[in-house]
Parts: sequence; structure tokens; C-alpha cells
Amino acid sequence: MVEKRTLAFGVLFLVDLVLSIVMLATDKNLQTDFGSVSPYYSHWYGVLAMALVDLVVGAVLVAAAFPVLGTRLSPPVQRAGTAVALLWAIIAIGAMVGVVTAYSQVGFSTESQFEQYLFNPTPFHGALSYLPWLYDALLAAYVVTAIVGIVALLGKPSAQPVA
Repeated sequence: MVEKRTLAFGVLFLVDLVLSIVMLATDKNLQTDFGSVSPYYSHWYGVLAMALVDLVVGAVLVAAAFPVLGTRLSPPVQRAGTAVALLWAIIAIGAMVGVVTAYSQVGFSTESQFEQYLFNPTPFHGALSYLPWLYDALLAAYVVTAIVGIVALLGKPSAQPVA
């Protein structure tokens, strides 16, 4: 039997991973700090680290959704793993929203300008090549991931049922 909530939670982390990979590959501003750094800027490595965590968490959750050879993790271990994955989704959301406070590190004079660059669906004037809606899509994907994680966590029993 497949644990559908855990599977959905894991698959959503893999969707987050794909969006991060697209961002890493296409956002020349993220790669080079708007053309001032070569080859890669530190924020690019931050997105890479998030993508790697998404890969590991997503793969573990997908694997946990399919009991192999009849072995299953105990309910407390399943619940703890789901809680840790949910915590990661919440941290990722916080990091993506909180990064606007780093506006001066990337050459913006105001937080508002950086917010426009990150959250505006049209390209920011003077920016290098990037997909302007991608940051919004990744943030929305993490929010959906967290919501599904909450549903998955609430659906997990805390202990084995007594027969």
C-alpha cells in the first residue's frame, strides 16, 4: 500500500527541486550578482544548497511512501520524518521571503527595488537575463509543499493502533 500523502509531499519537494534547477540555469543575475562576479555569486550557492536539500528530502519521502518488501517505518519515525520535512519547507519559505533584507548585498539601494526584482512578473529594468516569474513560482511551490506537509503530518498516527 502506498502512503499517498507522504508520496505527494515528496513529489512536491522534487517539483521545488526542478524549479530551483531552472532558476540556477537561467538567472544570470543570480549567477553573477548582476554581472559583477564570475563565475558564481554566493546567493547562487544558497539556491543550490536548497535544491540539494529538496532532492534528499523529496527522495526520502517518496521512498518512505513505498514500503519495500513489507517493511515499514514505525509510526513515530514516520511522523518525525514528516515533521522534519515540514520544518525544512517552512525554513525555505522564510529564507525566500527574508532574502529581501539582503538588498544591499546585491546592489539595490532599497528593499522595495529588490522586492520588485524578485516578485514582479515582468523583467526588472537593467537586469540581466532571467525568468521574472520563477521566484514567485518557487515560493508558491514551497507554500503548497508546506500545506501538503501539514496534511501529511496530521494524517500520520503517533503510535501503532491497538488490535
